Amino acid sequence: MKKGYKVADVKREKKIGVAAENLQELIEKSCKKLGFNVRCAECRLYVAEDGTLVCDDDYLGTLPPQTLFVLLKGDERMVTDFDHYYSLIRSTKKEYIDTGLAAKEFLTTNIKEKFKVFQKYIAAADDARTMLSERAQDPTWFEGLEPSEKNKEISMCRRVKDRMRGYFYKTKSALQASDLYAHSKNNHGKKLIDQFLTDLKRLLESSKYNVDYFNRKADKKLRLCSERGAFECGGLWNSITCTYNGEHVINPYRSREERIIFQTWNLDHKIELSRSIIPKILGAIEGLYNGHIICLLCENHSSQGELETDRYYLQIFTRENLKLVHIVCHYKGRHDVESGAYTLCQKCSTQGIKHN
Repeated sequence: MKKGYKVADVKREKKIGVAAENLQELIEKSCKKLGFNVRCAECRLYVAEDGTLVCDDDYLGTLPPQTLFVLLKGDERMVTDFDHYYSLIRSTKKEYIDTGLAAKEFLTTNIKEKFKVFQKYIAAADDARTMLSERAQDPTWFEGLEPSEKNKEISMCRRVKDRMRGYFYKTKSALQASDLYAHSKNNHGKKLIDQFLTDLKRLLESSKYNVDYFNRKADKKLRLCSERGAFECGGLWNSITCTYNGEHVINPYRSREERIIFQTWNLDHKIELSRSIIPKILGAIEGLYNGHIICLLCENHSSQGELETDRYYLQIFTRENLKLVHIVCHYKGRHDVESGAYTLCQKCSTQGIKHN
């Protein structure tokens, strides 16, 4: 069944509507309608809001109709919505120019000074509209968002869901790109990976994508913000708190500009997804494939068993391994912590024992 989408070029100079049933059809039609004089194979499709690469039909199917995408060709680089809105603000909203300049300076000045610029902007925000929730009450806040986002809480929940989906499809793409997936005997490796991904997705769906992390009306134990919607930086991945003494604070519920800037805050994996978790998952699956595993619980060697998917779910998608951090506190170097090969032998798995 075809769904309608919006697609723009990287400069947002042209935006088109496309009805497509799958990713290939969407790229082919978009390439033609945008007038790209290149082969479709040279084009890449990204979610405009957060820059997530759309890599397969499964991920496309999770996105709602009228999602805005950016189609890139050749060596073009993705421009996030933050940069796009910054330009839009400067050119069309005179009253937002100072805000736009502050945001631009925030992203380009010396990293040690960024938080000072950011705090200056935050202090000037209109706090009177913070607790308004419905689209009709604060329509400016919702500019650029889908009509289905009826209130601020729904919108912020959507932001979490998008991030969680991105983590899942990053994991999926990496595992399915492995030699084990493509070349294993009798497709046994492919079946093991597909089963793991099915189990992982089931856990994510059962937790409703942890959308309450950004929902200020959720239970205090679940949300990462205050009742007013203010978020505080958790500090560097290996720190207990932020060293900037409470100055890394943001409330995306307060204004549209603050909501946009909140996109630069990261849910940082303390144990890194690409460098540690995914390779360890693949290693554990290879152990199952080869019939050589060590049970996490009884520590016996075994030829049969299963992955403890719950443990990987906790590391990829939950606060056990995620912390919300300001861009200044997002350390992109290697984190000196590792995931593990979490496998259970058939006996421990059958007994239903879980690692705590």
